Amino acid sequence: MAPGEFNTAMIHFYRGEVQRSNTWRNRLDTTTNWAVLTAGATLSFVFSSPSNPHFVIPINSILVAIFLVMEARRYRYYEIWSSRVRLLETGYFAQLLAPDNVPLDESWAQHLASDLITPHFTISEWEAVGRRLRRNYLWIFALLALSWNLKVYLHPLPARDFDAFIDRATVGIVPGWIVFVIGVIFTSTPAGAERDHDRRV
Repeated sequence: MAPGEFNTAMIHFYRGEVQRSNTWRNRLDTTTNWAVLTAGATLSFVFSSPSNPHFVIPINSILVAIFLVMEARRYRYYEIWSSRVRLLETGYFAQLLAPDNVPLDESWAQHLASDLITPHFTISEWEAVGRRLRRNYLWIFALLALSWNLKVYLHPLPARDFDAFIDRATVGIVPGWIVFVIGVIFTSTPAGAERDHDRRV
């Protein structure tokens, strides 16, 4: 293949990988928007009337967790295309634009060819969850947890003490203290996942 043909092929290949990367990046925004919209709608409903039940917030937290898992899966696909784009930029275009300042390295081509022959995810599912938590979802879970505590404490009147708060947390036949403990475990899990991700990084 002549150098001109090779350059033309690489340019088209680069454009295709950028388009794929942008497509999956937009899909990440979609699931984040779903999480934000459902959380906003839930909080608007819960705080619109003192008689509206507080357990709608934990239900919404579960729904947001489902969105997080969906987004983590999409993020793993996004990382495939994004890593290829970055590899082309650092290994190919950087050497074209600044050949004297960039060390000559041909391993990028071998790495890219190997990835094309045997595609694979560049990050694990757990790492993808940790990254999306850090980016967006940790704040959504924190807002939902604080809103649930505020709802239980305020409505219909501010709770006199912690025992009254626990009594209000009751959902059907499930005692309030069980609901509270489950809420603490559920809320602390994202924070633990983020700390684990920090250690891995």
